[in-house]
Amino acid sequence: MNIVVWIFQVVLSIFFILPGIVKIRNSKKQHIADGHIKSGQSILPIRILGVLELLGCIGIVLPWYSSVLPILTPITSVCFCLLMLADTVVHLMKKEYKMMPMLVVVFTLSFLVAYYRFGDFL
Repeated sequence: MNIVVWIFQVVLSIFFILPGIVKIRNSKKQHIADGHIKSGQSILPIRILGVLELLGCIGIVLPWYSSVLPILTPITSVCFCLLMLADTVVHLMKKEYKMMPMLVVVFTLSFLVAYYRFGDFL
């Protein structure tokens, strides 16, 4: 099962890399055009979320791999679960239902990583 959980961790890390980079690199005009923010809103929350996603990419793999503070891996996984729940609420409010299957899959992978990695501590 350890190999399967490792695969989940790597998949989650890869999944969050591109959105994190996009949130950091895109201009405010691009985020407005994509519907992420409205014209009067600050871009700072988007940038912070991008940084947190990139840190999560590291936190889901590196602590467990290096055995330095391995508890950070399941904690990161729980944070990804919370992020997916919040994202689900946002997409439901926007009536963007086509995103739901992907959000459910990412939530499930994150939950399984958290479950099995926390289980190693008990």
